[in-house]
Amino acid sequence: MGDRGARPGQMLRLAELLGAVSLATDLAEDAPSGSALRDAVTVVAFAQVVGLAAEEVSDAYYLALLYHVGCTAASANQARVGGGDDISARHWYSNADYADRPQMLRLAVTKVGKEWGIGTRVQAVAGVVTSPPRSVVSAIGGICEVGARLGRRLGAAPGVTDGLDHAYARWDGKVFTRLPSGEAISRIARLVHIVHLARAFHQAGGRDAADDVVRARRGTELDPDLCDRWLMHSEELLQRAGEDSVWEAALDAEPEPRRLVAPSHVDAVTEAFADFVDLKASHAMAHSSHVAELASAAGIAFGLTQDEVVTLQRAGQVHDLGNVSVAQRILAKKGAIDRTERERIRLHPYHSQRVLSLAEPMREIGEMAGMHHERPNGSGYHRGLRAAAIPPAARVLAAAEAYQSMREDRPWREALPSQKATDELRREAREGRLDRRAVDAVLEASGQQGARREARSWPAGLTDREVDVLRRLARGRSNKEVASDLHVSESTVHTHVINLYGKINVRTRAGATLFALENDLIQL
Repeated sequence: MGDRGARPGQMLRLAELLGAVSLATDLAEDAPSGSALRDAVTVVAFAQVVGLAAEEVSDAYYLALLYHVGCTAASANQARVGGGDDISARHWYSNADYADRPQMLRLAVTKVGKEWGIGTRVQAVAGVVTSPPRSVVSAIGGICEVGARLGRRLGAAPGVTDGLDHAYARWDGKVFTRLPSGEAISRIARLVHIVHLARAFHQAGGRDAADDVVRARRGTELDPDLCDRWLMHSEELLQRAGEDSVWEAALDAEPEPRRLVAPSHVDAVTEAFADFVDLKASHAMAHSSHVAELASAAGIAFGLTQDEVVTLQRAGQVHDLGNVSVAQRILAKKGAIDRTERERIRLHPYHSQRVLSLAEPMREIGEMAGMHHERPNGSGYHRGLRAAAIPPAARVLAAAEAYQSMREDRPWREALPSQKATDELRREAREGRLDRRAVDAVLEASGQQGARREARSWPAGLTDREVDVLRRLARGRSNKEVASDLHVSESTVHTHVINLYGKINVRTRAGATLFALENDLIQL
């Protein structure tokens, strides 16, 4: 957790960085901001009541902060059972009893996608009815696997990553049969599961609602002994995290010894954020990391200082963090968007900045990320800043993001050829929507982009054909579609999938997609 090369005064608190991660997962789950922070405060108190050892109490605290870090891995499945609204599906289904299919249908009829009208709810019901049980199992398995992988990158201890891998495991072993059951489930995962569920129901209906759901799921979804301990102490436990200053309360609750990391660990956090966002939408896969790479190179060409370039690269990785609050039905829409949808999109830079604003090491990065759609002539969003208020690095980020987006496929258009994208970028500069010097720097830097692997072997001993398959899996293609793309049989694709899963040590498509992102294997 620590870094021997940095002096204590230079070290950062891991809890502060993971607190920012928790705010991002709250946003993705459409949960009240600070929900995971409140869970963490309560988890520490509950772990102490139960009598866990100091190390387990500490691990339980970090697990509570990271509990939903894998949630975007199942966005495609969540969109199917949410009528295109993966946000609403995550919110309502995440606390459902998956063994109670009638409850899932009731949620689809009455809650999921409600704001989008009856058509969306009909689609949501159809998605639940027609979705085979294995698709839910696969989706949850992906969430757990991706959560554990991201947790490891974020600096979590083995006990925490084990807990993330067991996050949805049920005491009775039903539904998610590939996950452990009973005592085989990580103890801190069992404890955090109860706290998260109780707090979610407490938010909606008070202590009675919290206790009722714990009683109802005792011995099926939840550890019966831990449920009994919760019910004995729920009143005092639910009072531990009040409504005021939850950020400070959560940092104060971090068990001793508090875990410290070097300032360079911020890179691990922003890189994880990039993959957390890009897992959400197959049409924008690796967008965040590619924007960061281009912006960094352009920043050097622009003449920024080394520190400014570092901040710029990190801001590029997190710039679209707010998109986890925008429904797939909007991001993937092929036709014109309406005013409500437009406003959702225009708010995503605000959410990127807001999520990062409380963690002091992330504040400057968040400020820059929040400006990536601002324009020198004042026509941008979310604040409508004009040139004098937009620092040079933010102007470079805006130009890099615009160019990279033009060069990528979108549901409503194909990627623009490089010359057309260049012409469009220069037109934006002439009309005052982008900074001319920033555009010149981006176009200079874009000449450095291109084949990154000509003389390199593939990671994990993958073959060229296995990489071809992996890239298509990461973009959401089915085995049948991959077979058609590559002009091979579906059974051949299935064999390649089994082989590459073994080589890269993953169990799910979500895990394979994250591996592809981590190793820059997305580009076709």
